[in-house]
This record gives sequence, C-alpha cells and structure tokens, in this order.
Amino acid sequence: MKRIKFFVCPDCGNILTATGGGELHCCSRKLEALKPQKADEAHQVRVQEIEEDWYITFDHPMKKDHYFRFAAYVTMDRVLLVRLYPEQGGEFRIPQIRGGGKLYLCCSRDGLFEMKNT
Repeated sequence: MKRIKFFVCPDCGNILTATGGGELHCCSRKLEALKPQKADEAHQVRVQEIEEDWYITFDHPMKKDHYFRFAAYVTMDRVLLVRLYPEQGGEFRIPQIRGGGKLYLCCSRDGLFEMKNT
C-alpha cells in the first residue's frame, strides 16, 4: 500500500485506487493519479479518540464548489475510504486501526493532501 494512487473522475466523481501500474479510465477519459501534497494550514484536521473510533474534524469549507471529496486512511494492508459530500458537516468517524498509517484528504479544488502518520 506504500505505492497507492488515488484517481477521481472529473465527469462523474468516481473515486478509484490502484497499487500497481497501468492506466485507469472512467467516462471514456484516461485518469491521472492525484499527486499528494503535505497538508497546509487550510487543509488540517483534528483527531480525537472517542470510544473505539477516531473522530476527525476540520474547518475546511464544504460548499458545492469547494469541499473535501473523500478521506482515506491507508495502512500496510488496507484502505478505509470515507466519501464526503458538499454541505456535510466538517466531521467524520473511522474505526481506530493500530499499527500506524497515513490519512489522505482530497479537496475538490486544491487536490490531494497527505497528513502525518498516525
């Protein structure tokens, strides 16, 4: 999973992942892998432990023209993907997964952001 790549179709919004080579197509269009960038101040999140989950909150806009499309937590052997929607609140929960991983968030306007290892 160290080589995971994320793709988003600009026509239908389909989210795809790949861990190997090859080309991905959706809606008759070749998709380019999103290039992860380090999260800046506008794309930061806060993580709290609640019960047996991580409660993740953020201040990023969730408007129709600017929002987080998805969050993905990637470990050595799995990907947990949470689809996010415009006008949704700035929060979501995922089960705690021990062993460390990376959290990715995809902004509809600014691209893919990689958070530090958790």
